[in-house]
Amino acid sequence: MLDKNLIEKKFKNSIEFYDDNAIIQEKMAKKLVSLINRTNFNNILEIGSYSGILTKKIIKKFDFENYLALDIVDSFEKIKSLSPKIKFQKEDVESFKTKEKFNLIIANASLQWCNDFSVTIEKLKSYLAQDGILALTTFASDNFFEIRESFNISLDYKTIEEIEKIFKNSKIEQEIHTLQFKSPNELLKHLKLTGVNAISKNTLNYKEIKKSMEILDKKFQNKLTYKPVYIIFSKA
Repeated sequence: MLDKNLIEKKFKNSIEFYDDNAIIQEKMAKKLVSLINRTNFNNILEIGSYSGILTKKIIKKFDFENYLALDIVDSFEKIKSLSPKIKFQKEDVESFKTKEKFNLIIANASLQWCNDFSVTIEKLKSYLAQDGILALTTFASDNFFEIRESFNISLDYKTIEEIEKIFKNSKIEQEIHTLQFKSPNELLKHLKLTGVNAISKNTLNYKEIKKSMEILDKKFQNKLTYKPVYIIFSKA
């Protein structure tokens, strides 16, 4: 089980640095919005609004009447000035419940932090209006494989086959992005400033850290691989 308190703490600590370091998440947000072929929505629910990277793109492209932004971190200060129509709610999506129906539910690089991805997706589908769209990005298996093999830690990323079973009759696209860093320290700093070090609270000793960083350096040449997946599900 993921430690949601740790996740909140790590992301809260990195929010001021996130936008400058979330290079791939920025690209993902831009593409996700471009894949949605409608421009008018009555009710929008954004999961994981955080620093507002996706929020800014949504309000620029879409017309809407109501907008609820949800995040485990209290990031209202980051989005309150973007639109007077936006309401913010600090809550974990896995505990979130509502009787409202949304025409668009959208999330960028956030739902991989769920303990039960499949159950959360089915819940979000049930919150869709009859013409609703669920649009999201997540990451496929082997995302950050360099970290998994070096430090033996990883989120439970789904395979493309598993994602296709969850999202039948949906538009699914996958990409691969590789970032190059000058050193293991620079790579790990990137992870810290984008909140990804919330994966584990286990502390490695000096020898373990040294060995893991040597693997990053010698085996992987200080590269980090992102494997984003784009999903557009339309309710019939």
